[in-house]
This record gives sequence, C-alpha cells and structure tokens, in this order.
Amino acid sequence: MFPTRRDFLRIGLGGAGTLLLPGVRAAVAVSPEAEPHFFFMIVLSGGADSSYMFDARPLAMTKAGRIQNYLGREAYPWQGRNGATTLASPLVKPLEPFRDRFSILNGVVMTPSFDGHLQNMNFLFTGNAFGGDSFIPHLNLAETGRAPHSLDAILLDQPPDATLTNHSGVVPLAPGAAAGLATTLRQIAPLEDGDEIANFVRRRMAANAGGPGRLAAGAAQMLAGLDRAPRVHRQLAQLSTQRARGSREQQTVALMAECFRLSIARTAILVLPEQFDVHAADRAKEQPQLFMRAIASIAALLQGLATTAFDKQRSMFDVTTVVVASEFGRTMRIPDSRIDDTGTNHNQFSNSILIGGRGIRGGLVIGASDLARASERPSRAHLGVDPMLEKAVGRPFDFKSMRARTDLPASFELPDYLTIQSVVNTLYALFGVPQERYRTLRRDLAAAPVLTGLLA
Repeated sequence: MFPTRRDFLRIGLGGAGTLLLPGVRAAVAVSPEAEPHFFFMIVLSGGADSSYMFDARPLAMTKAGRIQNYLGREAYPWQGRNGATTLASPLVKPLEPFRDRFSILNGVVMTPSFDGHLQNMNFLFTGNAFGGDSFIPHLNLAETGRAPHSLDAILLDQPPDATLTNHSGVVPLAPGAAAGLATTLRQIAPLEDGDEIANFVRRRMAANAGGPGRLAAGAAQMLAGLDRAPRVHRQLAQLSTQRARGSREQQTVALMAECFRLSIARTAILVLPEQFDVHAADRAKEQPQLFMRAIASIAALLQGLATTAFDKQRSMFDVTTVVVASEFGRTMRIPDSRIDDTGTNHNQFSNSILIGGRGIRGGLVIGASDLARASERPSRAHLGVDPMLEKAVGRPFDFKSMRARTDLPASFELPDYLTIQSVVNTLYALFGVPQERYRTLRRDLAAAPVLTGLLA
C-alpha cells in the first residue's frame, strides 16, 4: 500500500523542525570541474580524557599518584612533521595510517569561566556558554561558495547536546533510514500550494504565528518551513533507495558522500555513541574500552573517506575538512581518592582536537598542556585557575611559530593561549567566512588569531 498525502503530512509535521526547513530548494549536483569543499565534524560527547589519546602522560606520573591510567601501558612519542612531539596512548595505533592527513591540537582552552557540559558544548559550537548561532551554518553562507539553497548540514545520528539557535537547516538523516525515506518521498507528490490539507495546516499555523512570544515565533518558523517543504522533499528524494551495506561507518560515509555529491548538504555532523563523562571510579576504569571503540570508529570513518571516490580524480578525504572534538578534557584525578580507584572531573583548560583533510597541513603537533611530568613546577597562571593541581592546563602559545611556549606566566591571560576561538576562526578562514563572523577571545578583546601555519 502506497503512503497517502495525509501520511506524508503526518511524517513531515512529526519532524517539523527537521524536514520542513526554511530557505532550501532542489539540489544541483556538484560539477566535477568545480572546487568542492565539505566539512565533517565528529563529536566525542561527555568530555573525553585527552590522556587516552594524544596528550598522554608517562606511567611514572601514575606511580607518583598524579594521574590515573587504567590502560596501564606506557605512552609513546608521536613526533609531528614540524618537529614538535607529544606523548600518545597506545590506543591511538589505529590512527597511525592517517598521521600525515591530520594534525593534533593540544592544550586548547575552552570557556575559562564555566566547567559544565552544556556550557562548553555551547562554547564549542557557538562561542557563547549560553548558546546561540552555531558555526556550522556559517560555513554555508553564500559568500563561502556553497551550492545555492543546499541544507546547512546532515546530522548522521543523535544531535549534540547544545543550545543552537540556527540549526533549522540541519536535517537528521540516519543511514539506516535514508533509503526508506527516499522511497517514500518518491511515491508522494510534494505538498505544493493549493493542496487542501497543506492549506488547512498553513491557516492554523498562521493563526498561531500572529501573536508575541516563543509559541508564535515557533509557529512562524514552522509555517516558513512548510512553505518550503516541497524543495526539501525533492532534495531528499534524490537519495539512493538502495539500503547501504557494510559497517556503520561505511554506511555513514556512503550517505555523506551521496549528500555531498548531490549538493544536498555541504556539512555532516556525527556524535559517536560512547559517553565519556566518567566521574565515578568504576566508570573511569571503562575508559580504555570506550576509547578503543571510539578510535576504531574514527579510523574506520577516515578509511572510508580515503577510499570513497568523490569523482574520478578525488577521494572524499581530498575534498572534506574533518574535525574530531569533545567539549572539554578531564582532570587527572579526583582528590582524596586512591590513584587506582579514582574518577575524573571536567577540565575546560586543556582539550585536544584533531583536524585534517582539505586545506589542512597534516602531520603537525600544535600546542601542549603542562604538568607533563611529576616534577614539573606549575606557573602562577596555572595556580590561579587550578590551585589544587587537578588539571592539566594549556601551555602559553606562540602564534607566530605555532609552538607552545616554555615560560611560566604570572597570570592567566587568554591572548597567551591556544583557544577554541582560534580553531573556529581557522575554519572560517579556510571556508572564506566573512571576518565579521570571526569569534573574539572575549567581549573586550580582539578576534582570536587564525592558525595560519595550519592552513595548507
């Protein structure tokens, strides 16, 4: 039995914030001669402990009671092509085949004033601890050369836990559901003007949209989305009706590649299922398994990008900038707990981010965090933000040489550090986002410096 127009309206309105989107039109396939540029963001949710990836610590620090290490294996030096070195956990071995295709940013400061999950995830996406405009749609502004009227992004799984005011053009599109959705959309005519049911719903929404307040504003957005739903309908109906095969990661890359080729979207977001919020000791002891699964997924996604053709000349990796990030790092331990039975807390003063793909110089190690040895003396700047010495803090950073500094500042001043604002501004520079969008270090400070040495 074919679905009816009423069925489609029910399906569409059930996800009115997803399928019924303002400002989109039928997709135009990317020309092979064009210079395509896409963005893929992989999110580790819950605050991932950098010491289990690319900002590890020697086992001697665990023996000294400074940092938990439930893997119990020695970290090894990971040298960048720029001569800088970090310690890497043995867990990252699956990523070694791609070491020349991504760079490591260590000691990245998030929001210094807040240590909550929501505030720092908001800060990652919007530059404001309380939420606002996400940087993702900014990568799709007309000035950046995006295909006209394509969606802002596809969301390949669960949404990030953030307060985002401009994600109406981000469509949840799970690989397992895409084929069935495309089949349904091909069987039903779009809800054009003049359709009896659509007009009835429009009248109801228009009535609700006439007054003040959030309800009216939401009704107005839904009305605008419904008016443009036929364009979204035609876009998504272009997807293959054959269910993708292979692993979850292979299906994810296949769907993303199809959406990119058809100009349905220029950006994709994937939140990995692992939850890295490990306050309790029993949860912290699961970190080796958590990271083993997450790193295997990241490696499989990168492999998929490298082996999936975008066109006859380029792979998906060649045309896509990739970022792997969490909202913050974690403390080295919890005070008053045994080092072999401790959980971890939030650490917004040192995060690790991986960035690679199109436009990025791969193989670099940029930035660092302090307290890398048990004998290391902290700066007064560190003691000012972390008097209990629970946290690694990003080292001061020289933006000209793109290296961590060795001096010990007397006070913590944001311009001296590598911040998430600089990471986002570097993406803005790469995608040609107008400079008026660039993030400032603080309301009373200038725009954060672009990491020019990271750009190819």
